[in-house]
Amino acid sequence: MSTIYIHYPFCLSKCYYCDFNSIACKRTNSILYLPLYANVLNLFNREFYKGEKITSIYFGGGTPSLLSVEFIEEILTHIHNTFNITSDAEITLEVNPKTIDKNKAKRYKEAGINRLSIGIQSFIDADLKILGRIHNSYDALTCVYEMCHTFNNVSIDLIYNRPGQKVEDWVQELKKALQLPIQHVSLYELIIEDNTYMKHLIDKGFLPKPSVSDKFLRKTFEIAEANNFEMYEVSNFAKTCTGYKPLYSRHNLSYWNYEDYYGVGAGAHSRVHSKNGRKCAISQCCNIVKWCNWAKNPVFKIEELFDEEVYTEKLLMGLRTKLGININDYDKEILKTHNFYFKIKQLIDNEYAYLNKGRMILTVEGMLRLNIIVSYLTS
Repeated sequence: MSTIYIHYPFCLSKCYYCDFNSIACKRTNSILYLPLYANVLNLFNREFYKGEKITSIYFGGGTPSLLSVEFIEEILTHIHNTFNITSDAEITLEVNPKTIDKNKAKRYKEAGINRLSIGIQSFIDADLKILGRIHNSYDALTCVYEMCHTFNNVSIDLIYNRPGQKVEDWVQELKKALQLPIQHVSLYELIIEDNTYMKHLIDKGFLPKPSVSDKFLRKTFEIAEANNFEMYEVSNFAKTCTGYKPLYSRHNLSYWNYEDYYGVGAGAHSRVHSKNGRKCAISQCCNIVKWCNWAKNPVFKIEELFDEEVYTEKLLMGLRTKLGININDYDKEILKTHNFYFKIKQLIDNEYAYLNKGRMILTVEGMLRLNIIVSYLTS
């Protein structure tokens, strides 16, 4: 199984914390880019696609809710004509509360979108200004209720450990958010990236540095569980209740399970198997003008990943999830090289991990030390 990611890099404005490949642009005509996206999809089809089922299509950005409905219709038609898309494929669109309304949502649904991911980030007006978001709390709540009226599968994104934020304030905000009629929530700790406006504000002393405490993550796990949201990956939670199947994000699961994914768009990344069976990394240039010129007649730069690189990536992705990693999926010689079994025993003895039917799974304490554990297992 594989997935397809469509990256649309344009936004109305750049958020202060954002280091994604996105460009502030007040007006774009997305339909003009359609032939370019189609060219790259066709190249993937010719060079890498092996007829496997595509279970998810994801429109990310940037702000994909700036895309015209016509673009969505046309590109989905092209994908269906080019790839083997399952009848129940998850087709997600990321949206900004300021760039969608109930009428546009209805048209997106008619075009084939069946899941929305709403970039809320905060329900606190002062914090939305700190983050550089263009919506306010009223816009956020209105959007959630309108989108949930149209779609049966709605997720929201929230960011915690914001500058000046107290743990107790985050707890109250999260409790209220989890009472909304949503099926999924992605909860991310704010990371201050270089070359962002927020980094500049913090360096100049205009904003306080975020806390280095793990209390935010601990409380996030605790509050989510108490409100019937299952943590199935360190930052992702699906609603659970009797007779209700949790709606995990299929697209994100494909990344964490280290399945193939085809990324299309300026700055998009892909992980696919070549015809000789090697896992390959493919990245597309970030500059939108250069990407447009390249996509007129695209040729991939293919990087075959070494076994060590695959080992590290599989660990980093798999250990994020509640199912952990299947030890039997790993090359025995690589495990021996890294003294893997001794290290697992050390992690188990310190209650950072446990084994279950051949799978190594991190405990909550292990999740809090995820990067350190991956570094330990790859040293």
